[in-house]
Amino acid sequence: MATATISKDNDKTANAVDIRHQKVAEIISSSVKWSAAGGVVPVPYLDLLAVGAVQVQMVRKLAAAYGQEADEQNLKAIITSLLGTLAPAAVSTTLLGSSVKLIPISGTLLGSAGMAAFAAASTYAIGKVFVRHFEGGGSMLDFSVDAIKKELQEEFSSSRAN
Repeated sequence: MATATISKDNDKTANAVDIRHQKVAEIISSSVKWSAAGGVVPVPYLDLLAVGAVQVQMVRKLAAAYGQEADEQNLKAIITSLLGTLAPAAVSTTLLGSSVKLIPISGTLLGSAGMAAFAAASTYAIGKVFVRHFEGGGSMLDFSVDAIKKELQEEFSSSRAN
């Protein structure tokens, strides 16, 4: 009888984990799409703000999925630091992509494409890094940008290649 109860409890736990994984995947997927859309905002530098806002919201939702609370000011600082970590690998894409939008018509098109690609890849990478952090038992309080820099850069490179 006890074995049947344990088995049912394990099934419920496994089911809850599967549901959470599905929810987390949907959060990341939706955020990647919104970030790419934010990247094509035709107003230079407003695109950067739009992408940052989407990423902050994504991390807030991911934290909630893992029962974590996320302070907005803390999140903004973390996202800024994470994007700073990716900057050496993508500074030309981001700033140039946003700045090129100052050139009428062709600049807007070229800048939007580059910025959308960066936005999607960086959002995906940030989402994956946070999911692994939370899955490993981490919280918002013990999240360290320095500790995950290499992982973030690898995830970013991988997502850009796909």
